Amino acid sequence: MNHSRRELAILFSALAADALGQQPDIQMRTAQLPQVLQGKTYSFDQLLVRSSANGAMKSRSVFDGVTTRGQRITAHISELAPGQAPHPPARQKHEEIIILREGTLEVTLNGETSTIGPGSVIFIPFEELAGWKNSGTTVAQYYVVSIEERTA
Repeated sequence: MNHSRRELAILFSALAADALGQQPDIQMRTAQLPQVLQGKTYSFDQLLVRSSANGAMKSRSVFDGVTTRGQRITAHISELAPGQAPHPPARQKHEEIIILREGTLEVTLNGETSTIGPGSVIFIPFEELAGWKNSGTTVAQYYVVSIEERTA
């Protein structure tokens, strides 16, 4: 991997500032932050569809950015095939709100399992062990909003 002198100078400056307990240049820190979201509508039919390697899940990213108050927020829409799970139960570094539009999900939160149907909402606090799978016979479609602590 080749790096330009400019890239190396920026990297070494940041490392030196960190070693001295100083904050790196504000321009360098803000360049890594997601963009502040502006008021906007998002049309479902214009969202880019990504499919998992095995085709069991489709996902549409709606947005990924920062609120005007500095919180990282993302949203996506997922479609999960019957019998499938998006991932093994995990502890996330953010809160999540999941709204089930259609289908049936078996949800496990900290070892307790329940089954939910259309219109149900799941709230998953920071670092809570959570997982879900489509326990129905049709595709489950749900909306996911994740919120992280302030970025600045």
